[in-house]
Amino acid sequence: MVIPWTKVWAVVITGLVVVFLALVLLIVFVQIFGKIFSGIANKEKKGSKPDVIPVPQVTVPENVTRSVPEPAVSGDDDEVIAVISAAVAMMAARDGKKYAVRSINRTENRRRSAASVWGAAGQRENTLPF
Repeated sequence: MVIPWTKVWAVVITGLVVVFLALVLLIVFVQIFGKIFSGIANKEKKGSKPDVIPVPQVTVPENVTRSVPEPAVSGDDDEVIAVISAAVAMMAARDGKKYAVRSINRTENRRRSAASVWGAAGQRENTLPF
């Protein structure tokens, strides 16, 4: 049986032309819809208010003081104490109450480390359905 190569090449070329024309039509179709929807979105943005959320100003009252002097600690501990004190001051300003940081003690948890806490949470999450 002899294969007519002219018909084979005609089918191949026709198939390629159809596929590429379909791709070009899809690209044009997607671009048209993109322009339509971006125009609709721009019209909605022009009429709406800006997405700005007002942030309340928080002032730290002057009556938040340290009543007990802290012993000398390393630089990292000073930063931790400053962050904890700032958090307490922000909470005091928000609540309108007076708080004082009297002491900050590091706890020793010998049974669990930070990694095992995450491991326990993962194990609890994965075995909950059982």
